[in-house]
Amino acid sequence: SSGINAEYGTNYFIQTNLRMSRILMSRFLSSSPAAVDKAVLKKLRSDTGLPFIKIKEALIENENNPDKAKTWLLEKAKEQNWTKAQKLSSRTTSTGLVGVLCGPHSVSMVSVQCETDFVAKNSKFIDLIHQASLAVQASQKNGCIATAEALTFAYNDLKIADLTLDTVGSLAENIQLKSFYCGRLQSENQSYSSYIHRKTPSEHSNFSLGAIGSAVVFEGLGDPAIGKTIAQHVAGCGNLTDLLSQPLLQDESVTVGELCRTNNFKIIDYYRACAIDS
Repeated sequence: SSGINAEYGTNYFIQTNLRMSRILMSRFLSSSPAAVDKAVLKKLRSDTGLPFIKIKEALIENENNPDKAKTWLLEKAKEQNWTKAQKLSSRTTSTGLVGVLCGPHSVSMVSVQCETDFVAKNSKFIDLIHQASLAVQASQKNGCIATAEALTFAYNDLKIADLTLDTVGSLAENIQLKSFYCGRLQSENQSYSSYIHRKTPSEHSNFSLGAIGSAVVFEGLGDPAIGKTIAQHVAGCGNLTDLLSQPLLQDESVTVGELCRTNNFKIIDYYRACAIDS
């Protein structure tokens, strides 16, 4: 008898809670000061991933206009992410990734640091580097690019600066964009080679990730394998002063300059980026 009563009491409690939840949700969707469109509420929830209470507030503030509500939500999220980024900005960033994006007439490179290897492997962090590389490539800039300028670049109408804030907000780590580079071919007689050291898997086409990246732009259409060898030397050599006179890391009996001269290559520009603090 007592067991039956206990079971009945438990079931009654569960059913009562379910009914109350339905009632509260119904009131939430239709409560004053203004009713909201349920379909719009669910659509904005799907688009933004933000809590229902925030989305409802946005719809009420913007008279059920979904476009204005979405803009309002994104601006609020940006403010919150900026606050979070400011709080995290003093924390040390000592790891990260370099992304190298290869196009038909250009190679772009972006170096981004974070606090932990765990975040460096996160798909959202990798997407940030990929999007930033696409924005750099689309900018038409050539050579090294100042960070302040690069942060204003956009791809698909999304600025690198805004994407970085969004990533900081999601991952809750200090994230610093360290360097930007783009090497562009100026004639049909130019070519480039790139190299990535300690590769990390990437699902994006023509995009490589690793701890260290390099790019070399050549005058001349020599053997691509030789170009790759020179790019590998640039990646592996910490001191890039007087590059042409340096003994090749892979074969110290020949200098970089000698290898170029015997293979129809003249180095126009080169760049090395490292995302790992030694």
